[in-house]
Amino acid sequence: MDFSNDSRWICQFPPSLAVEGESCYTEMSRMGTNRLLFCTMIYAPYRMLMPRYPQKALYSMEEGKYFFLPESHRYRDLPVQPTPSTDFDGRDLLAEAVHGARKAGISPGAWLTSFASGLLAKSHPQWAIQNLYGSADRLFLCFNNPEVREYTFRVCSEIAGRYEIDELMLDKIPQHCIESECMAGGRLDPVVRTMASICCCPHCTAAAAVDGIDLQECRQKAIMLCAEFMKMSQHVLNARGYELLGDTGVPLLLVDHPWVLDLLRFRINAVRGVLTEVRKHLNDIRPDVKLSIAFVPPITSGHDAAQPRSWLAAQSYAGYKDADADIIHSVIHQDPKSVEYDTRRAVDAVADGHVEIVTHVRACGSTNPLEIGDL
Repeated sequence: MDFSNDSRWICQFPPSLAVEGESCYTEMSRMGTNRLLFCTMIYAPYRMLMPRYPQKALYSMEEGKYFFLPESHRYRDLPVQPTPSTDFDGRDLLAEAVHGARKAGISPGAWLTSFASGLLAKSHPQWAIQNLYGSADRLFLCFNNPEVREYTFRVCSEIAGRYEIDELMLDKIPQHCIESECMAGGRLDPVVRTMASICCCPHCTAAAAVDGIDLQECRQKAIMLCAEFMKMSQHVLNARGYELLGDTGVPLLLVDHPWVLDLLRFRINAVRGVLTEVRKHLNDIRPDVKLSIAFVPPITSGHDAAQPRSWLAAQSYAGYKDADADIIHSVIHQDPKSVEYDTRRAVDAVADGHVEIVTHVRACGSTNPLEIGDL
């Protein structure tokens, strides 16, 4: 297999840079890496196992904190400001990453989580998604909330304006799809997961009205649909757990209740509007910066705890083929056959649009290094 003309991205988490230093960029260059996507903030306190670094072999990432040094004056009129990391002695790791990549001949990019932050959702719940029952989410932020959008635009503008990046990749836009299992063995079927993942806050209600949708009327219909599910015994649902994954049951939901499809399309249109605004801000500062978005695979269930399929998370590939983004990163963390199938489906979905597809493969965990070529 000839890899001589391929383009290789790599995603880097801050601890590896902080511990290993600039030698990591020499190694990336040796591997033929073309572009680095540096994680500027992680939305949840993931625990990392790093056996290469015995002095920091187990590390819990800081939830919602940034690995660069934000300029507070940019956010002074907003109720919250970006909180910098406290783990690395005040170092600006994004600046170090950009410098190290450039020095090694690698194109630097910034990976930014946009609409998920456990820190902000918990400390500022009025920014969080509000579900059917008025409960604020503890991780995902509402992309129709004007303050959330303005905050996002300013973080994007600061990163693009202060750092010599070639790409800004937005993650979690929106990808909100609640998990299939709740505490103490409670299981949700795909219909409830779909309906309960739609934000019903006043900002979404107002935005939906512009699209001709009465969101509060839809909310009442959704509560009635979910009430049917609530009558089901939990031991029955748990016994069928393996069948109640991904989008099982959702096609029938859309056939029986077409207004649900209108809600999903509304979410897609709202996110497209966000991308248009981000692109405008970038054009004012660095029009040469590529704007990219990270999606779960088009067909296979995602790899994280929520495990959505793309359409349940308002991530229709065809829906963004002509949006104001240059690249869609398809995060396919599965086996080679899934990588081939989902990549082909993603490429076909955007064939008559202008976006480029980049496939992410899992080069860690259970993946044997010898398997990476097949991936």
